Amino acid sequence: MGLAVVLLVAAGPAEAQEGPPAALQSAVDYLCTELLAGGDPDPARIAPVLAHVRANADAATSLPRYQDAPGAFQGFPIRMPLRRLLRYLYNPQIPQEIVKPFSIRSSVWTTPGTDERQRRLWSDPWPPSGPVVVRGEQYDRTTPDPSTGGCYGMTLRRAVILLPAEGAVLSVSVQQGDSEVGTKGYVLGNDGDGRYVYSGEKGLTRTGLGWVSSRIQTNVSIGVYLQAEGGVVGGVFQWMRAGWSGLSVVQESHVASSLARYKQLFTERLVRLPEPEALEALHAAAATASEESLRGRARDVFRCWAELYGRDARREALRMLGEGYETRLDRGELTALRMGEGLGAADPCYSGVSGVQTSRLVASLPFQPLRTSR
Repeated sequence: MGLAVVLLVAAGPAEAQEGPPAALQSAVDYLCTELLAGGDPDPARIAPVLAHVRANADAATSLPRYQDAPGAFQGFPIRMPLRRLLRYLYNPQIPQEIVKPFSIRSSVWTTPGTDERQRRLWSDPWPPSGPVVVRGEQYDRTTPDPSTGGCYGMTLRRAVILLPAEGAVLSVSVQQGDSEVGTKGYVLGNDGDGRYVYSGEKGLTRTGLGWVSSRIQTNVSIGVYLQAEGGVVGGVFQWMRAGWSGLSVVQESHVASSLARYKQLFTERLVRLPEPEALEALHAAAATASEESLRGRARDVFRCWAELYGRDARREALRMLGEGYETRLDRGELTALRMGEGLGAADPCYSGVSGVQTSRLVASLPFQPLRTSR
């Protein structure tokens, strides 16, 4: 998250906002409070959110503040059937760091029973006869921000709602309390390619900000996927506060830029993934491998990373790669790494699906808050 650049622009004039109608604001509040807490979904109260997505299918809009946080909306078309998309996004056998390697280090539902409820979103019979709701808590860890190297862990309260009659799926996430203090992480190669080194050391890697104890203070998002002719109309509503010493340095423009990055990387990633069934088979194979074999293969991959990308890498990252970095990874990370190797892309070390080239876009982003599950 580009906190450093935010400080350079935070003193500028306030950004003009023309908020959406009150009905949309009421629908957002309903999703993030009442529906997140429990009860059956009320399609009539959700309708303004769906209408906003349909009306802005491939456009960005401003949003009024929510929970005292600035926000923005970004729509984007997805050229795949809704059911297939759901099988990628809400599947215990497809780690989200495979689907979104540009933003998610790991994402784990901690509420018992959510694995089976997620499968109901896309398994037979489909579509289901009535709404399907998955509720619980989730623990997310982010990849390093391209600008500052900050990585964050946070607990999210989540609800995923499938409304068959409306052909709609909504994913609501509200962060519970502040995130953990940001730690230093390093990117190898291109942004979005999935090669990251995590130090666990508090602070940011940007020059002059190594001392900063940054946190995400507010993180609210609503992801929406609507069945449409030829595919899916997607959209994300996002609100964010983040900074240090109790202050937030996020502006609406930073959220909007982050969403533009997300749209580009996510839609490009989806068209390069193999069928969900193939990913599930890779997960099953990795899950049965011994931890010793997974760490041994990870050691080979990291040695290759150092050789191929070491010229432009930070010294700290190279040091960790050469000092048994594979021993720092947990079983979930080892499994995702092994799955990535099996995807058959051109990367000679980690054969994950290569991310799109976004250096020009990334260079223009002052803050990139969109780092959690949708």
